[in-house]
Amino acid sequence: MNGFNPITRRAALRGLGAVLGTALGCGFPPGARAQVLKCANACRSMIGADDKWIAGLPIIDAHCHIFNARDIPAVRFITNVFLPNYALDLSPGNKAVLQREISGLLGGMLAATPGYAQEKALLEARLAGEPVSAKPEGAALPDFAKGGSRSCYGRDVADNISAFGNLIAILKNFRHRNFEALAATYETGLSRVGVALYTPAMVDMDYWLAPEREPPGAIGDVGDDAFSLPQATIAQQIELMEMTQRLYPGRVHAFAPFCPWRQADDLYHNARGDGAVRQRRPTALELVEDAVLNRGFAGVKLYPPMGYLPLGNAELPLSAFPSWAGDAPFADTFGAALDEAMRSLYRFCIAHDVPVMAHCAETNGAGVFSSSGDREENYALRAHPFGWARVLAEPEFARLRLNLAHFGASRDSRHQREWRAVIGQMMDTHEHVYADLSHYAEMVLDNFTGSGQHCREAAEILDPLRKGFLARPAGDRRVRRLLYGSDWSMLSKQYYYGDYLRVVAHMYRRKIYGVGRGAEKNAQAFLSGNAVRFLGLGKGAKTRARLEAWYARHALDGSVLERFGKIDG
Repeated sequence: MNGFNPITRRAALRGLGAVLGTALGCGFPPGARAQVLKCANACRSMIGADDKWIAGLPIIDAHCHIFNARDIPAVRFITNVFLPNYALDLSPGNKAVLQREISGLLGGMLAATPGYAQEKALLEARLAGEPVSAKPEGAALPDFAKGGSRSCYGRDVADNISAFGNLIAILKNFRHRNFEALAATYETGLSRVGVALYTPAMVDMDYWLAPEREPPGAIGDVGDDAFSLPQATIAQQIELMEMTQRLYPGRVHAFAPFCPWRQADDLYHNARGDGAVRQRRPTALELVEDAVLNRGFAGVKLYPPMGYLPLGNAELPLSAFPSWAGDAPFADTFGAALDEAMRSLYRFCIAHDVPVMAHCAETNGAGVFSSSGDREENYALRAHPFGWARVLAEPEFARLRLNLAHFGASRDSRHQREWRAVIGQMMDTHEHVYADLSHYAEMVLDNFTGSGQHCREAAEILDPLRKGFLARPAGDRRVRRLLYGSDWSMLSKQYYYGDYLRVVAHMYRRKIYGVGRGAEKNAQAFLSGNAVRFLGLGKGAKTRARLEAWYARHALDGSVLERFGKIDG
């Protein structure tokens, strides 16, 4: 659920320093192994060979990631977004010191991340059938990724911090090899049970995580990129992702990223008439259009907690955005420029029935802003589903196909209930609104470390879902709008993440009954059928037609899509 445990500075530096100071592969580094305890009472409840209901089901992981540290401002994302949420008990001074020290460690570790040219050359060789000389990384899972019959990892905070190193190892890997690691992670070992399709989401955070204009010596990464090496452009990232899709036909179709700030800046850049020789650059929207219409992408990914609303930015004061938003050329027109960028995206998505995935959890805010009464609030609030209700209330956008990713998760139970109530109302009113249950690591942790045989954490998550959100009569409709997602690679810093599919599939079947068409049908829809409808993979759907045309252009076997047309969602 994207949650983090509070830590002390000493514990953080001890755990992260031990891991990040080691040359990491994807395995757990020597000296940083978590203590193995016995958890005799853990429920260890997951799908097995006797679960015939799931055999042959083309499971879809509707929310995952395979980007590397060249695709995001990695140091700033970890220090400015992750660590402030991680180190909740630190004083501002200690938090600043922690960020500075971790920035130094990360910058050195991530410097080896392969760039665009290196990965493109390797992908071209593999697509041409040439042997791969470099040994693939990431295929072997660290010990803590799978739950043994009596193993018990991660019972104290220091262990959880050390597991963060696994995510760093993934971030410095080739993107297509990250896909290989993702696919290997969720091989169940069961006959005819596994993920058929992954839809990895790309993200565009660059403008929102840009360093503030501070004097020399300011804390954090203030270079042109995260670690003094060139980052891949969005166009380059899209090109590499398409090559990965061609390398694994039928297994991966991605979501392209869209940033409204980038779109506004691109439009301004292209419109400048100052007489200077200036090369036109493709806009953020044009890149999305090309990815979806021509390159086999499934949809578009948005990340509002970076600092923008789905609509209504023009109503906010300039002080409600990062300080550098007021730089030329926008100043007081910044919010209006964001709104126009968002509207242009929605119009494209409506015209072509393109699925949109939006982060919808009170997590990963990129900063704080001043609200009424000079109270500071986190940008994470801009992921609130109310913002999407406003979009869908406009007749022009009422049929937007939308996945509210993470299902309104929050550390505050009252906020979570409120966000989910809004999501439910939207589902009742708009037939194309969905939500994914990705990164619910609590269920997996409790599965191996819990205190009883009843999987308490899973019950506390899923029982209220069945009794409240899915209560009849609305539940019969809402149960057809919930999607499975892992949120790998973000999930890879959690213990037992390799068992996520087997645990969540089993617990969902056990707990979501008495509504819809029964437990097994509900679980099948959650794992596959609902995503088929959201993505538009059924016969005659626009996404399906675009993908069939893409397969034909690249002389690939488009019959792999037939398996999704047979699903009774």
